[in-house]
Amino acid sequence: MPRRPKAQKAGIGNPCDQIGDMSSMASMWAASMADALQPPSDIHADTFAAVQADIFGQMLSMPGPPTNMNLNQALADFEKEIDGIPPEAKSALVQARRLDPDIDGELVLQFLWATNFNVEVAAKKLANYWEQRYRLFGPEKFFLPLTLKGALSEDSLALSRGYVQLLPCNDSAGRAVIFMDWSCHEPGIGYDQSSMVRVFWYIIHCAMQDTSCLQNGIIMLMYPQEARLDQFDHALWNEVSKCLALDLPVRWRSTHIVHPNRFFSIIHPVFMSSLPQNVQDRVVVHQGTKMKVLANLLRYALPWDKIPQEIGGCIQLDFEKWLAGRVEIENDSSTGSKPVYEVVSSALGQGFSHMSQASKAGNFGGFGVKVPMLTSSGQRFTQFDEGTTASASNFQDKKPTAKALPAKKPIVVKSGRKSDPRMDGAVQAKLNDPTISLLDALKIGGFQFPGLDDSSSTPLYTVVDADNVKITQRKNQLLRRIRMAKKKQQSGNDT
Repeated sequence: MPRRPKAQKAGIGNPCDQIGDMSSMASMWAASMADALQPPSDIHADTFAAVQADIFGQMLSMPGPPTNMNLNQALADFEKEIDGIPPEAKSALVQARRLDPDIDGELVLQFLWATNFNVEVAAKKLANYWEQRYRLFGPEKFFLPLTLKGALSEDSLALSRGYVQLLPCNDSAGRAVIFMDWSCHEPGIGYDQSSMVRVFWYIIHCAMQDTSCLQNGIIMLMYPQEARLDQFDHALWNEVSKCLALDLPVRWRSTHIVHPNRFFSIIHPVFMSSLPQNVQDRVVVHQGTKMKVLANLLRYALPWDKIPQEIGGCIQLDFEKWLAGRVEIENDSSTGSKPVYEVVSSALGQGFSHMSQASKAGNFGGFGVKVPMLTSSGQRFTQFDEGTTASASNFQDKKPTAKALPAKKPIVVKSGRKSDPRMDGAVQAKLNDPTISLLDALKIGGFQFPGLDDSSSTPLYTVVDADNVKITQRKNQLLRRIRMAKKKQQSGNDT
């Protein structure tokens, strides 16, 4: 689980109480901004300027349509490019459209916008998106909504780690901020790399529900300071960076690595060598004293009030509360959403004739549902459409052929002769509702943790229950019992 934010170091104070001094800090860096880096000899000046604009949040390279572009013609050209892609490179896309002809209606617009309306590149990226989605989620789930109870229903363990989080507000340039705390990555507890990559896809798609992400892109904020060497998962990061660069319809503006620890110097060359050159150019490492790093982040449109407390900012992350909010959003069907096509249409001053009525109704491509969006003012609009328009029995091209899935029987935890009934209750609670935290499941089971009520600043790893057993040990026991229960159910289904 994500750790509590550490208290501010003595002598530094809380930077959130010093927001009034940010103007002087900005002045301190004004001169350095004027003395921007000169482009290396092997990089074209225009390319270098675009990279610097992306890093500093100046948006000089913000995607947009070519001059005098006809959007309806671009959509028609896009479909021609799709037709020209070899069948083996678009089989997942074909299957998804068979299941729901309008499943990628607005996803097409997102890819067009993210590629500056280059129809050839956008078509290839859309086909690749569905191929990777099929590979990650499998034939039974790749077309399901990317929701906690949909395609992510089996990834609650990886999701609960809080390794990847979407900050509640954008940076000063309007870009969505994805925060990654490497110390929260614990594959040894039972999830695999693919599960964490699916979680990453989910978080990115949550960010995409804010239309400002379509226009301004995203940035990555990485915090490796408290990570062990074994938590620097190069293969996982390589997969994540590949998804951002090649598969997802978002503009990856920059990556900021904040407060690297002593292990980082070991893995940094490997970390960088795995990235494409245009991505390497957008990686910035911030090290030094806390105040120096905070002042430096300010240059990149990341002021104190828009970054987490873990790195000295003001935002107090509560991932469990965020997950509970996502469940509420995904179950809510009371309000409407603003389709992406309206945003693009407004930006271009053009209407649509090419898109189907179902797409215009707001079917957010690739989700299979109408999804919630947050406006720049923070107001939430939500609209959902229940179910898909076809069943998995329509699969024909890929092997193995997906079959209609039988309804899963609920897992019932039976108490053994020596088992703790409180732990049995905690396991049952977590299986009944995977979205609750491990701590809440333990409390439901009957465990008591008096130390949690003494002080909110108490380090979580020091808390013990009424039997003087550490909370971390209880959580590990709970995770092990959950894995055992799921394996037992799986073996029963196989027989």
